Amino acid sequence: MTCLSSNMNRTLSSEATNDTTSSFSLSPEPEAWRVIRTVLFSLIAVLALVGNYVVCRAVWRHTGAKPIAHYLVSNLAFAEIVSMVCLVLTFHAREPPWSWKLGHAMCKMLPPLQIASQLIITTTLATLAVYRCVLLTKPLIHKPTRKQIYGYALVCWVGSVVLVIPAGYFRVLNSWGENCELLICQEVFPESLKHYQDVYSIILFVVNFALPFVIMALSYSLVRKKIREHIFVVQRLRDEQSNALSSVTQPSTCTEEIQATGDINQIEHENQMTFKLVKIEDGVNTEKVVKKPQRRVKFAQKISGKKSFPQTLSGKNCKTALELENDLLRMVYALVLVFVVCYIPYQIQFLLMEFNVKAFMYWPYRYVFDRLVYTLTCLPSALHPVFYGMMSQFYRKAFIRMIACRNSK
Repeated sequence: MTCLSSNMNRTLSSEATNDTTSSFSLSPEPEAWRVIRTVLFSLIAVLALVGNYVVCRAVWRHTGAKPIAHYLVSNLAFAEIVSMVCLVLTFHAREPPWSWKLGHAMCKMLPPLQIASQLIITTTLATLAVYRCVLLTKPLIHKPTRKQIYGYALVCWVGSVVLVIPAGYFRVLNSWGENCELLICQEVFPESLKHYQDVYSIILFVVNFALPFVIMALSYSLVRKKIREHIFVVQRLRDEQSNALSSVTQPSTCTEEIQATGDINQIEHENQMTFKLVKIEDGVNTEKVVKKPQRRVKFAQKISGKKSFPQTLSGKNCKTALELENDLLRMVYALVLVFVVCYIPYQIQFLLMEFNVKAFMYWPYRYVFDRLVYTLTCLPSALHPVFYGMMSQFYRKAFIRMIACRNSK
């Protein structure tokens, strides 16, 4: 353990020129705002821990068909629980008097574990975005099995833990203050490996934020493109069918139009025959009606020149699973949006400090800004369960059962 000099009093000195030396001190956080921020962080922690626990419990206790997206969301919720537990345990070290009180072993375990769980959160959000994109662009693709999802989650957790091993291995406790009575948990690479520390930090930044952000942006760009193409095709089909039907009422000598008119009359006649029901009194006998949608589809294809997607019927369990998955995928966009908004300020601060930007390093309100963006990064863990309850009927029922103290049946 090394006793650092008393310059840890959050006073930085600028470079000296000739015989003059200029210095400045970071502006302290107002006491009123510190109290408000502490209360806000406590509320965020409670909402995140309770809400994500309910999310995990709802998925684990559900006995019906479970969509793939629910496994990914439960993995995301579990990672947010781990991350929030680490943040709660290390919160004291970021507050006055800025002293670590959990010992050397926890210094090596808690911060790296929080980083690993954060990697899982961003990776899972990117995976959900890709999964939503694939379902919209290639709906007939074979979905992964439950074992494959379990394997994917295991690989993500093992890979994240392996990636943060250097962050834990090089964690040390240093003492500082007037009498070296305060402790600080720091990541300090040895002098021989000092040049690798910046490289390692950039790798964590890329894997933890930059790469997932790019994947999400590309996925939603493809989704937006697909939706616009679908809207264009639907509008074109409607216009072509409207024109074809309107041409029936106009006299024409064109043989193709006459043929189309004959086809339309035939279809209308068949439709009238299709929906004609013969009901005998007391319900003893009812004439069965055989619908002929295939002729209608073929006629639409003849008019538009395009093939329509076949529709298949599924069982009750498959239909329920599909509805649950659709509810969940609709809110993926909200999850990703909150992630981007809440994490960008912290990542900008990280880059400014990593590259030692003087304008930011000597900004008097840097400490206050650091506290703000730190609290902001905790917000998604509390908002995600709220979005689950608002936008997914499955999770809404789970929250209602929890509030009413009822078990799922």
